[in-house]
Amino acid sequence: MDLIQANGQPHYGRFTELPTTIALDKYVYKTPYGKVLNGWRKRLKYKKFKFCSIQHEHYSIGIAIVDLAWAGHGFLYIYDHLSQSVLEWNAINLFAHNTVVDEQPLFNQSHFKHSPFQFDFQHANGVRYVQAVKHGEEVLKARIFCAGTDALSLCSPTGINGWTYTQKLTTLAVEGFFINKQKQKVEFHEKTFAALDDSCGFLRPETAWFWLSCNFWDKKGNRVGINLASGVNESFGNENCLWINGRLYALADVLFEIQDEQHWNIRSLDGKLKLTVETSWRRYENLNLSIVGSQFSQWQSKISGQIETEDTIVEFDQEYGLLEQHYAKW
Repeated sequence: MDLIQANGQPHYGRFTELPTTIALDKYVYKTPYGKVLNGWRKRLKYKKFKFCSIQHEHYSIGIAIVDLAWAGHGFLYIYDHLSQSVLEWNAINLFAHNTVVDEQPLFNQSHFKHSPFQFDFQHANGVRYVQAVKHGEEVLKARIFCAGTDALSLCSPTGINGWTYTQKLTTLAVEGFFINKQKQKVEFHEKTFAALDDSCGFLRPETAWFWLSCNFWDKKGNRVGINLASGVNESFGNENCLWINGRLYALADVLFEIQDEQHWNIRSLDGKLKLTVETSWRRYENLNLSIVGSQFSQWQSKISGQIETEDTIVEFDQEYGLLEQHYAKW
């Protein structure tokens, strides 16, 4: 299935199989007043990004490549929960120079270059390859295995004239290594998990969302992952999911409620999900250029509580995860 239909509009809904292609040139984009936009005017409205998080014992790693059309953005962080220390790097390339985000679901190659770093994402035959190089030396190299885990694949209408496609996977096995702040080489092992987030589309010109991601081994030996969001992808279903041993369970709509600077509650509409989130180090950006802007917070977090399914109750006991709040005007 191609994401864009013959009539120039996307297929909408959750898909059991990943789309074969996302053909931007086939999509007919109109302004709210019915005028068809092509060329650079259409390109400026199109946003796409790839984010990979890796949880290795007490290290949390995040790496992203973002193409906003008017700018390209890349960032990498390696956070040590025990010492509360972080290695962090990020940069912006104007007009997305040296930024390629290949959004095709099955086979793709993306990269971001800004001296002294280069990030490369490749995906083929169900394997995601992620590499970060500084001054020509590898600081992160990961091979992530996607087979055996159900993918969240969702396309929903956005505003009056847009759409958003997102593809997410979690509790994925990882091979490879990273270099920590002490310049030691740390190998990934059988308990390491990765989560992938590939998204693209014509988002609202003014967008805001909350997001939570977590994956861990529970006390029963199950691999458990969650993806929760509010404020995006809610016009035709939602992207809220629980994974148990690779099987995806749909969840109801959720509400993110801040209690104080370090504590949040998340609960579902049906009452089956009740989580508390305790935050620590935050990756923060605040950019206000009048016409465009962004305020981005991604907290390292510990998650507790439970989720009830038809089959079982999943317990969370101070599990490492990511909490995000993002406002963008683009």
